[in-house]
This record gives sequence, C-alpha cells and structure tokens, in this order.
Amino acid sequence: MALFGTFGIRGIVNRDLTPELALKMGMSFATFVKDGSLVVGRDGRSSSEMIKNSLISGIISCGVNVIDIGMVPTPVTMFATKTLKTKGGIMITASHNPPEYNGMKFLEPNGMGLKKEKEPIIEEIIKKEDFNLKNWDKIGKIEKKNILPEYSKKILSFVNREKIGNLKIVIDCGNGVGSLTLPYLLENIGCSVITLNSHIDGAFPGRGSEPIPENLSTLQEIVKKTGSDFGVALDGDADRAIFVDEKGNFIQGDRSLALIIKNFIKNREGKVVTTVSTSHIIDDISGNRIIKTKIGDLIVARKLLECGGIIGGEESGGVIFPEFVPGKDGSLATLKMAEIISENKKPLSELIDELPKYYQYKEKIPCENRHKERVISEVDKKLKNYKKDRTDGVKAFTEKGWFIIRPSGTEPIIRCYSESKDKKEAKRLVEFGLKIVKETIDEIAKK
Repeated sequence: MALFGTFGIRGIVNRDLTPELALKMGMSFATFVKDGSLVVGRDGRSSSEMIKNSLISGIISCGVNVIDIGMVPTPVTMFATKTLKTKGGIMITASHNPPEYNGMKFLEPNGMGLKKEKEPIIEEIIKKEDFNLKNWDKIGKIEKKNILPEYSKKILSFVNREKIGNLKIVIDCGNGVGSLTLPYLLENIGCSVITLNSHIDGAFPGRGSEPIPENLSTLQEIVKKTGSDFGVALDGDADRAIFVDEKGNFIQGDRSLALIIKNFIKNREGKVVTTVSTSHIIDDISGNRIIKTKIGDLIVARKLLECGGIIGGEESGGVIFPEFVPGKDGSLATLKMAEIISENKKPLSELIDELPKYYQYKEKIPCENRHKERVISEVDKKLKNYKKDRTDGVKAFTEKGWFIIRPSGTEPIIRCYSESKDKKEAKRLVEFGLKIVKETIDEIAKK
C-alpha cells in the first residue's frame, strides 16, 4: 500500500502514523538525499513533537544534518528549505484535519512538495529497509535555527506598506501556528489587530481547525461588533486564509481568491493556475490566461513552476505566489487583501460584490477509501449523457452550471461541489450529485 497521499503522508496518530513510521521515513529520506542538510519544521499539534523527534533521529542516523526550525507555519518551512539551500525539507502537520491526525509533508530543495516520481523510490527503501545507516562518528548533526525574522522581512517586501492604511483586522488563528506570524506582520505594516484563539493548542479548543462557516461564527460576530475592516481565519498550519467582510459575512475561498487574482494580474503578464473545482469567476477574470489542474495545492504549484505562472490557488482559501514560496501562504494572502482594500479605498463587501456573481454549494459524504475509485468509475458511467471533464473525479456540465464529484485525497469522504449563476440550479445540482454518489455507495456495499 502506498504511503504517500495527495501531499506527503497523513493519518491518525499511533494508528496510521506512528513514531516507528516517522523514524523509517527519516532514514529513508536521508538515504535518498545521501548527504547535506534537511530542514524540519512542525505545527502545534500535540503529537508533532513526538513525530519530529522520531523523524530527526532517523535522518541523522543516516549521516544527514538537520536544521530544526521549531514550531512554524508550513509556508515558513517551505521558505527555510528554499532560502537555506538545503537538500529538502519536512513539515510535520495535518493542516486542517482534526487533532487526532498528523502528517509529514516532504519538500524539494526549492521548497515545493516532493515530486511524485520520487515517492515510490522512498517507499521502496522503507520496504526493503535498505537504510544507509552510519557509524557512530559519522551520524548527522542537529542545528536549531529561528528563521522567522528572515521570513518576516522577506514577506513584507512583497507588499506596498506605504499604501496600506491603518486597517482594523480580526484574526482567528484557530489555536494554530499562524499566531506566530500573521498578527506581528499586520502590526508591522500599521494595522490594528484583534486576535482570537491565538494561543497554540494541539487540541484546537477554540474552534475546529478547518476555517469553514460553522467554525467561524465568533469571528463574524467580533468583526461586526468592533467595526473592523475585515476578519481572517487561518487553518492549523496557516497556509490557508478564509475571509469575513466588514459586515461579518463569510466569503467563499473562490471569491477571495478571485479578488486577489483580479488585482494581482493588473499590469502583469503570465498565466493563472487553479483547479477544476474552483469557481468559474476565475475564468471570467483571467480569460485565456487560465490553466486548470487536478485538485491539490501541490499540483497547482507544480503547474505554476512548469508554465512560469504568476499566481495560483484553489477554492479552499489557498493562494500561491510562486515568486515567494512554491506553496500556499495564508499570511501573504492576508497582507495582499489588506493592500487591495487600502488601494481601492472600498470596503471588502463592495469589492466582493463587484465580482461576477455565481452561487456555489459544497457537500461531502462518507466513503471508505477502498471504495473511492470504484464509486467514481460507476458515477462516470451514470453520467454518460453529460459533457464531462475527467481531470479530477467527474465534472459534469449543464446548460446552467456544473457539478463535480471527486474523492478526497486526505479523508475517507467523497466531495460534491456545484456552481451556477442561478441559486436554485446550484442547489439542485449539488443535491443531484449527492444522490448519485449515495446510490452508488449503497449499491457497492450490497455486493
């Protein structure tokens, strides 16, 4: 069975992801890179220190050095790997997943996620236990480094601080590692900051670690009560940012991404990359500059590198500025949003309303991982009379909109999204998609 998923390895701690597996992954990755140094960072999950210690032990046992940058957001580990010119990096995180989960994201020397063709090589080293263990006097060394000052200085160079006014911003850090960076960055550019859930706690007591509407009612209320310009919610490892306007309205990740892209591509040449599940608002804004990929920020990042694209992202609230790091960065997305509001001299709600209007629905249904591939295959057959896109799962088009059915790469669920300029049609499409998926899962369960 393959260890790697959409981006690295993820699972329930001490069931799917054990200290033993972390040790072996460390030995295998170090055997693969042979020498030099690897950056290791971790999020604030309760199990991350445990996983980190096992991973580092494996790495140095094979003669590779470790630069331990401690507890940081995922984009900081990407930045460190790229900036320190190492052989690669590992970020210990399960991103937005519940607290019982953890994971390991493996990075290329440029900070991007590991290339797919390298994953089976690393898995084979583990399978054969063909580790390049060194004698006691040749094991690697551990260096601890605080990379946050360098990261902060660099990220601030990507915004026009002089144009950003004294905005009042509420940040819901979700008990994640974003509290180490974003509040200080915003204060540095002259913003007034109110923080929620800014103490790091791996149990995520303040709210669920995923910045979805049902988790953000407190943020919405505080934004309204304090007369703030906008609110932002980060996920557990701070690579995603979801926004709330000055009226306390939740903004879908597609729409905030579209607003950022709209302003970023002014007077700039280059491609825009997003996924097949992202709103067609991006199509309207980008025109023939747009390229669409399978779902996954790593896939978007690779395509950006391949085509020399200037910005990319996906509907979940992830924005990628490849000139900075080849992955999502919730802090940079937030800084850019502050810049956009200041430069346009309009409230966020008005800027969002100026975008093309679409309605979207996003639902999910439980499905065992072993059944996912078959479910999608059967769904594809049932939709034989529709115009379809099979880039990722099954995306079916109607005269008034589209819906997509695809398996999650990180959880035992199948997702169904829909979109239309007609609200009732968007609702009908997502319900139709869910009905087909449920019927198919039930049919397979009976066999």
